[in-house]
Amino acid sequence: MRFKRAFTLSLIMILILSLVVAFSEAAPQKKDQKKDQKKDQKASVIPKDIKALLDQGLATRQGKMDLPFQFNDVIILPAKGTYIAIMVSKIKNADLEYTAPATDQENLKTNVDVFFDIYQMQDSDLKLVAEHRVAGSFAVPAAGYDPEAEANYYLGYPLPSGKYLLACAIGNPNTKKLGTSYYEFEIPNYEKIAAEGKLETSSLFLLKDIQQMDTQENYPNFHKDYFSWIIFKAFPNSEKVLKPGEQPTLMFMIYGTRPNDSQKFDIDINFDIRKDNTKIVAFSTMKYDTPFIEQPIPIPTTKKVQIKDDKGERIEDRPIEAGKYELVINVKDNTSGLTLEKRIPFDLVTQ
Repeated sequence: MRFKRAFTLSLIMILILSLVVAFSEAAPQKKDQKKDQKKDQKASVIPKDIKALLDQGLATRQGKMDLPFQFNDVIILPAKGTYIAIMVSKIKNADLEYTAPATDQENLKTNVDVFFDIYQMQDSDLKLVAEHRVAGSFAVPAAGYDPEAEANYYLGYPLPSGKYLLACAIGNPNTKKLGTSYYEFEIPNYEKIAAEGKLETSSLFLLKDIQQMDTQENYPNFHKDYFSWIIFKAFPNSEKVLKPGEQPTLMFMIYGTRPNDSQKFDIDINFDIRKDNTKIVAFSTMKYDTPFIEQPIPIPTTKKVQIKDDKGERIEDRPIEAGKYELVINVKDNTSGLTLEKRIPFDLVTQ
């Protein structure tokens, strides 16, 4: 099966190589202990009572559930000299207490304050590397509002490779409700993996949509339904639930590829979709001259089925059924001969 490449985001590779990550440090370097204590008091952006709550749960990783939330995934994005970690949390509408403002009867709105510490995990030791506060303002249509419905919220922050612990508090300034949660995650050292003569990829993610912004957004940031990256709003399919006929865009960076004598990349990728490790559809081999991959993936509506009956033996197209599938990605760097296979599980629904 053939499919086409999209070039609408071909400038992303250039932007990644030129990106300077913008964020402010909450904890400056220490020089004088007495001055430091005063400096820390002034520099801290987290109120003392909230900081105490975050510190209280560090050892046990037990959160405060007055405003329930929990981070369950992290997306690692490439950037110049570092990486962007996008932490994903699913939160119920009712827990954020959306209300109807007097000035807008068509939408329900809520405001939240997010306070977080990020610790680098070194064996059993925790080293505080970031302390920040960021606000979010969100809206949902009033028509058909479901308080039990959940949405994905994305907290973005730049970090080097390493193991980390996120200690986060989310509070509603209107209702004064606040919850805390803890999440451990790791950012691989992709450059080290590449130097060892191996291929590896950054996080593989499927996008529902991507929109260009006028200017680059600073970090940290906290968004509903999308995350910001360089000058883009990226709307991921975090649940990995797809329908026949949809065409999500797959994006990722390959580390460890080598340019040829002409200083160009020569990469082949084979994509196929499998159910129970049986190929349902295989796409034609795609060639790339950049290690940043941006590829629409058409989800089939039919599959080939071998039929044997009184009319003989033949191959027919039959509607693809719902179930659990995998998108299988086989990468070959033709310059080095290195190969890599990656798989993305997804659920296919037909209604």
